[in-house]
Formats: sequence, structure tokens, C-alpha cells
Amino acid sequence: MPTAEEFDEFYVSTRRGLVLQTFALTGDLSASRSAVRDAYVAARHHWDKVGKDADPEAWVRPRAMSAAVRRHTARPWHKERHLDPEQARTLEALHELNDSQRRTLVLTHLSPLRAEDVAREVGLPLARTADLLEEATNTVADGLDCPPAEIAQRLDDLGSVADSVKLPRASIVRRNGVRRRRNFAAIGAVLIAATTIVAGSFVLVTAPAAPAPKADTLVNTQMLLTAEQLAPLTPKQAWSEVSTGDNTKGSGKNNVCQTSRFADDEGLGTWVRKFTAAGSPTQNLVQTVEISNSPGAARQAYDTTLGWYAGCTVARLQLVDAYKVAGVGDQAQVLRLRIPAKRDKVFVVGIARTGALTTSTVLDSSASTPLAASRLAATLAASVRDLCKSKVAGTCVGTIRTSATLPPPSGETAGMLAVADLPVIPKVDDAWAGTDASSAATNPAATPCDKANFVKSGGSKAQTRTYLIPAANLPQRFGLTETIATFSSPAAAEKFVSTIAKRMKSCPHDELSSTVTKAVIHQAGPGSTAYARWRLQSQVNKKNVRISYWMGVARVGNAVAQVTLTPVGSYDITGTQFTALLKRARDRLNEVS
Repeated sequence: MPTAEEFDEFYVSTRRGLVLQTFALTGDLSASRSAVRDAYVAARHHWDKVGKDADPEAWVRPRAMSAAVRRHTARPWHKERHLDPEQARTLEALHELNDSQRRTLVLTHLSPLRAEDVAREVGLPLARTADLLEEATNTVADGLDCPPAEIAQRLDDLGSVADSVKLPRASIVRRNGVRRRRNFAAIGAVLIAATTIVAGSFVLVTAPAAPAPKADTLVNTQMLLTAEQLAPLTPKQAWSEVSTGDNTKGSGKNNVCQTSRFADDEGLGTWVRKFTAAGSPTQNLVQTVEISNSPGAARQAYDTTLGWYAGCTVARLQLVDAYKVAGVGDQAQVLRLRIPAKRDKVFVVGIARTGALTTSTVLDSSASTPLAASRLAATLAASVRDLCKSKVAGTCVGTIRTSATLPPPSGETAGMLAVADLPVIPKVDDAWAGTDASSAATNPAATPCDKANFVKSGGSKAQTRTYLIPAANLPQRFGLTETIATFSSPAAAEKFVSTIAKRMKSCPHDELSSTVTKAVIHQAGPGSTAYARWRLQSQVNKKNVRISYWMGVARVGNAVAQVTLTPVGSYDITGTQFTALLKRARDRLNEVS
């Protein structure tokens, strides 16, 4: 069991580095100080779990950084005084980077992380992280007018500012972590604490804390699914329980797309029960139950769990469809995903919340098609029905209705395609990666035929992203680009789409070196949605080198997306696949329309 002395040693040995990292990230010393302090208090709260990790700093660092950025965002014009000119110049150069670039540069030079660990914390593939590091290095070197090799020293020179920060003594942080755990454990109690920081120490005024309830007094193993309850999923295959635990051992990642041990890091406890089915196809199911401190915290855990799958970046994995489930708990959805291969992998994910409890049931199968969402919804309902015996449960189970719905937000750019939306490319086993969205004064998704310009046509808030498969070493010409914008009205958006359609129709006459085939046009007036797609070939030089494109546009209300895929040779998709991609782009537009 991790001890208080081990926490004190961890705190004293790592706090200076985290203050420096968060300060370099934000340029805001006050935000950095409070974020680091609170992250260590949270770590003490969960020290029984965090202290067992090989690298407890990996638990504290992302929380400190996220909190520092969030607090600095509330006062974006804040600038530190009493910096020497070189330190001020360094912060100004860092400010020219986007968040991902800055975070990558800071973690690379100011933390002990290896390159693959930096990529994991940034949440991007290793190759993309290397590109971000190169971009950030060049930008900062230009801003400081110094060789790239000097950047590490420039960042380290910010350390004298970090050294001026007075953080509380380890004993104070430890006491407040214990108090925090007790306060959070009193579910439904009103927190009347006021925290005051005076000369680097805490003064806490709290109501008498109730003893922390044990997780198994709120949810016990008798409230978890049984093998018999899974029988309707696969009538010809018998299920058996493999294991049941609290998810504190091993990696803690039990399902595809799961990115962290817990969806609620401040929760009271977790149960994970695993099942397997005999026979063929291979079938496994994992039930997870997380116990939060309140229904509000559980809502966040529900959203986090949903985001793991909606924003999944596992290679070749596709989000097939999404379903809203009514009559099950306070919130419930089912997602279906797949990884196409010689032996397909399909996943059906059910997620529900009832009161302060979040539960998921994830079916992992080698079947060729995903199980019907309604069938997994019945299993999800059984899970919630059992959990309703808990005193912290909320709405139970009524009449169950499953209906198709839009894909949940991916956590990437709102209104734009996510990695999990993209098609599988033949003979490519590596993952797609998307650039950060940038403003689109010009339109990189335009083809030689349509020459569409969103901004000149009256579009506003135009953004563009490019998607590549960096690790696959594909020809440089290969890639996918999306541009989106909103127009003043649905009629204006429809006019823009109609103009593109007319240009594509006349292109073979206007551009003699181009051919346009496989047109599919679905337009239904301004009050509805629309999409259209074409296959285009264009000769680019006198040697008769021709470039192929799949290009499509989609509209929802006053929002328009243009999607262009540039295939190369056999690295191509079918018209049906591109239409499916275009329809998903249309669905995503609902996030901004």
C-alpha cells in the first residue's frame, strides 16, 4: 500500500518540474501555481491507486496542464511582470504556437518523457507528434532568432521564474488531499468549504466530514451482470464469467479505444467484469461500472466514455452508426464500430448513466457484421436494472426504444470529419491522422473543375483539415481534405452547392483535359439536407499524367462541407464508400449548422 511518506517524497521531487512545464505552456504563473497545487491534492486523494503506478507523475501532469490552460483561458491577456527580456521573448515565441505544438515542445524539453510517451500525452500518432515538434522548433527558433539546438536551454531558463513559486508544504497538501477525499465521499452533501491561500498555505473551513463510504457498499458484485443474462445475445453460444475486479491492476484499459484507466478520475470506485462465449465466432463482453461522487460527475464520466469511442483513433477502426436508447437510465446510447480485415472485428458499445453510476457493456466479436443495437440495448437495460438496487442510482428502466441518431461529438473539430469516420484504404494497416483545423481563406479541397471558394462566395468561419496516413509511406499525392463554412441562410448555402454542381457538369467542356464520371446528386431544397459526389480525372502535364479525385459536397441548413480524396493507384475506395463518407460529413455538419 503506498504510504504518506512516499507521497511526500514524490511531491517534493517533482513539483518544481511541473510548475516549470505548466508555466512554459501558459505563461501564467498564478494559473500554473494553483493548477499544480490542486493536481497534487487530487493525487493525494487517490494516492492508494496513483501511488501504485510506475510513474505517478503521468497521472498528475495532464491534470495540472489542463487546469492551468483552463484557468489561463479565463484571462487571456494576462502577462507576467518581472521577467527579464529574454524570458519574455521566449514566452512570446511559445505563444505563436498552437496548443498541440506548444505542449509537444514543452514535454519534449522539460519533462523526462520519451518520444512515444509525449505522443501518448498529446494524443496523436508518433509520426504526427514528430512533425509537430519540428514545426514548433522551427517557429520558436525563428521567433527567437536562434539555432534550434538552443531552444531547450531557452525553455530551461524559465526555471528561475518557476523557482519563485511558493507551493504548500507536503504535509499541508497531504492533509488537504485526505480532507478532499472525505468531502467527495459524502454523496449528496453540500460542500460549504472555502479555500483560502495565504502565504502559500491553505485554510479550509468545512462542515464535519462524513466517513468515506466504501465502493462495495454502493455497488456490490451482486449488482453486476451474470453469464445467464448474456444468453439472449448469442443463443447458440454459452457465456461464462472470466474475471471481476476493481480495475486497479495492469494497464486498466479493458476495451478498444479506452484511453485512460477511469472515465472519472475522482470517482469512488469501479467494477469491471469480463465474460467470454464458447464456440465461434469469438465473442467477449466487458461490463464496467464507475461510481461517481454525484450525478453531475457521472454525467461527465458518461461523456468521457462516449468520447473514447466517438473519437477513437485505432488504426482501420470505423464508427459505423449510433443509436439513442430511451427508457434506460438517465442517459443511454449504443455505438457500433468495426475494423475491416480478413477476419473482421466488430464492436457494439452500450453506455448508460443512472444517477451517480455510469455503466458500459462492450461486445467484441469476430462476426462479419455488428450485432443489432436493439439486442445490446436489452443487455444494457439489464445492467441498469441491477444497478437500480444501489442507493446512488437514478432513473431505472422503462419501455426500451432504440432509434438511429447522429454520431456523438468526436472531440476533434466540431462539424468536421473525425478519424473514426474515415474509410479503410486497401492494403494499409496504419491509422489516419488529421491536422489541426485552420482558417480557409483559400480552399484546398477545391478541384480544377469546381474551383470552389467558400469565403468569396459568402461563407464565414471557413475551416479546413487535411487527413493523411503518415506511417504508411504512401505516395505524397495521397490524402483527404475537408473544408467547411456557414452561409447567411440555407438558401445561400444551397446556391453555393448548386454552383459547384453546375461547374462539375460543364467541366468536360470547359476543361478539355478533365473527365467527370459517377455523378450522384441528392438535393431537396433549402429546408432539407443535400449531398453530391463526382469522380474526376484531370491531366496535369504534357506527359499525360492524370490525377484522380473523389469530390463531394454536403449541406445541412446553412452549413456546407466539401470533401476531396486524392487516391493513388490501388490506394483507392469505391463510390459507395465515398458516398458513405460524404453522408458522415453531412451528419457532422449538424454540430455547427
